[in-house]
Amino acid sequence: MKILLADDHFLVLDGLEVLLSTFEFVEETKRALDYTELKNILKEQFFDVILLDIHFGRHDGREIIQEIKELMPDAKIIALTSHSDSVTIKSSVNAGFDGYLLKIDRREDIEKALMAVTNNEKYFSPKTQQVFFEANTTKNKVELTDREKEILQLIVAEQTTKEIAEQLCLSEKTVETHRGNIMLKLEVRNIAGMVKKAIMQGLVNV
Repeated sequence: MKILLADDHFLVLDGLEVLLSTFEFVEETKRALDYTELKNILKEQFFDVILLDIHFGRHDGREIIQEIKELMPDAKIIALTSHSDSVTIKSSVNAGFDGYLLKIDRREDIEKALMAVTNNEKYFSPKTQQVFFEANTTKNKVELTDREKEILQLIVAEQTTKEIAEQLCLSEKTVETHRGNIMLKLEVRNIAGMVKKAIMQGLVNV
């Protein structure tokens, strides 16, 4: 198994490389300290698994994961983070990660994660499983009406208020009212935040 470690902390990288060297099934490990280096490496070499820090320098792993998958569609990507809150876990799952590990997880958790994802299974370390399942209960789910979902999808598709109003046979003021309600429910302050959170929470098709 060839593994790429994408993290901007030398201490984390050093520790992971030492740990992974003790796994008999790990053939090679390589490190990337920033997103530019990561992309350059992926253009030259194949990896079975990528351990990606969610907060990867100036980049958010949840935002760059799709580009990474385009560069290497057969690789499995495991989120590696110190964040164990439900919002981060859920948004990472919705973004497309194959697994979720905390930097404080045990050796056996990391080993199980690597074996699971390469067998096309999702993996969540025991410390995150309960939080993940709680995050997927209805009490934590943002509830949008069918019309709000429809408008949200069109906003994500970069249509203007006027274009949305014409397509749905609504007034522009009605569209603006729906947009305001969506922003309140998603707890965001602007369109960019609304689009980002909608994608992260899997509320729209992209």
